[in-house]
Amino acid sequence: MTLPTKLLAPVAALAATLTLSAAGGPAPVDERAPAPVSVSSANYAASSREDILRAVAEKDQVNPSTLALARLARPQRYVFMPGETYEADIPYGEICRRLSETLAQKGFFNATDPQGRVIDPTNVDLILRVHSGERTWRNPTVREDRLTWHDGLVARPTGRTLSTLGGDVSWENRAGGNDDALGAAAANENARGFCFGSTPGTPAGGSPLSTGSDFSLSQAKNGGSEYTSTREFYLIVVDAFSYTELKEKGDRAKRLWTTFVAAPRQPDQKFSDVLNTMLRVATPYFGETTRGLQMFKDARANVQVGPTEVIESDVKLSSDRKD
Repeated sequence: MTLPTKLLAPVAALAATLTLSAAGGPAPVDERAPAPVSVSSANYAASSREDILRAVAEKDQVNPSTLALARLARPQRYVFMPGETYEADIPYGEICRRLSETLAQKGFFNATDPQGRVIDPTNVDLILRVHSGERTWRNPTVREDRLTWHDGLVARPTGRTLSTLGGDVSWENRAGGNDDALGAAAANENARGFCFGSTPGTPAGGSPLSTGSDFSLSQAKNGGSEYTSTREFYLIVVDAFSYTELKEKGDRAKRLWTTFVAAPRQPDQKFSDVLNTMLRVATPYFGETTRGLQMFKDARANVQVGPTEVIESDVKLSSDRKD
């Protein structure tokens, strides 16, 4: 099966030329609260869907014990591919460079040289699709279903979906959106066509409010997480796909694993300020499965600022300056 030209042209180019370029209403944030760095990760290839559902649904782990860094028994080589890129003060290429350093500690190695050329195309195991930047979000956990290349951070709508409560509403609990609209929906659970997408125990496109479902609206609203409202997050999400399967199945290829790293944006804080901290905290979790959202509010999540450097200037004030 050939790859979809629009979505996977870079992968087709890799096979053909052996080269690939690397390249609502949010709630106000409590400025007094610490800015946690959180990690959610799932190895879909090594776990059943039931295990993934249970792992994601577990209680948030605040300041958990440091996970031992377990390197891969067999190193794997990958090529980056851009996913959804949002506003950031640091270019995608630099994000990937720093991410490469982190992944190498786990045994994942970049298969391209500094110019983006694939060093040995016969030895590429993975395509790593990287989503990054600042965007509104609600509950920074990994996907539990709709795991093909076709669906990104948010599942693509299926069937009839509109964005207002006057018609059919598609709501993905993880991504959030207009919290006031969700509250209005809670007051009218029988709204025609109302459904939540990508929620525990709910089939994609199905309604958890339908007869026979044990998934309540309160669960959909709160998600068992400390995050109960939509806000601005800095995100780094890495989706791993088999290079071979991606060539064969195109956008039907399934994710092998996903690691979702997030930090709520704080006032006067830039993405570049927290990027190294996010990657440092996430290092042991790439390719692993976490039990609940791992939230780091202690010293491990502190932004480390380098030493202050005083630079002398040769600019002199005019001696006849009048105050």
